[in-house]
Amino acid sequence: MNIKSAIFGLICIKPQTISSIVKRLPYSKDSIYNAIEDELKEEKIIKIKTDGETRLDVPNDYDSQKLKEFFVKSLSYGIDPEILLRKNALSVWKSLDYFDNVTSIVQETNISEKSVRKFLRIFSDFGLIKFEKKKPIIAIKLKNHPLNILLSLMLQEKHVNHRIYTPGSTPFEEIITTPDEIEKILYDKIDDSLTIKRTGFMIKGEKDKIAILESTPIKQTLEEIFINKIMTSEGVEDTCIKILAYKKLSYDTLLKYAIEKNLVNLVGCYLDIINDINKQIIPKGVVEKFLKNISIKKYVFLKDEASYDKFGWEEKYEKKWNVDLYLDIGAIEHGVRAI
Repeated sequence: MNIKSAIFGLICIKPQTISSIVKRLPYSKDSIYNAIEDELKEEKIIKIKTDGETRLDVPNDYDSQKLKEFFVKSLSYGIDPEILLRKNALSVWKSLDYFDNVTSIVQETNISEKSVRKFLRIFSDFGLIKFEKKKPIIAIKLKNHPLNILLSLMLQEKHVNHRIYTPGSTPFEEIITTPDEIEKILYDKIDDSLTIKRTGFMIKGEKDKIAILESTPIKQTLEEIFINKIMTSEGVEDTCIKILAYKKLSYDTLLKYAIEKNLVNLVGCYLDIINDINKQIIPKGVVEKFLKNISIKKYVFLKDEASYDKFGWEEKYEKKWNVDLYLDIGAIEHGVRAI
């Protein structure tokens, strides 16, 4: 382990004063001072005030905290994290998601065969991969290993979260995304105003706009979110209206998903109702496209609300779309006016 990694590892376990680092690590004072200065310039570590003392700590952003977790976890497994984080080591490690043999990995990474074999041996010694065959080498990444999981999170591409903004003066934005993405938001936006649905966790921050975070097991497109939300009262009266008003929806994709899930009648009926309330939300021709694809089978729209009475407005939509409607038109109209 090099000196910078040793310093960072020590700070990951517990914030340290510079004098304590000098005392505890087996390097010269000047080397430690130079390494700390470099780490501060690179913003890998920061200075904090604790109990009247200046200490070195890891920044609070998501990437830094994941790196901190990786260092501590690596040390716990008896693994030098610095080796795994070398550029060539990471290239070989990532290539194992697609290739299992030395020749293919060499071609993919442009790293010498000797180095590829060296890294595969290291990964095997660390328990990150297993050799199904040794002559020729067939290497399989053990994706459930905690360090492989952490590396995947650290190296995954940064996706744009689906933010559903409420136009106008309402100070809300909804973000529906995966637990991993929400964890990143919590680290990076903890000073902002946010709340997590179904948890009761709500904090007020420096910005007025409140982020409403909703966790979903897998990453979803806006169209998938719309399809899932339209089956709930909250979705019909609020979230789906916001998605439509956001004007980022692909109606061709929405129609495709609706056909696949036998929801054309319901989705088309809903779009028709929204269009009758406000002609500016749904693009021209969209309702007609859905109407051409309706099913002859009759569907109940919001089955959970079937115990409520009807008021007569539903009849024209029920005949047109072959549905049994149980929607709160007043709540929908209010949702449309709110945008």
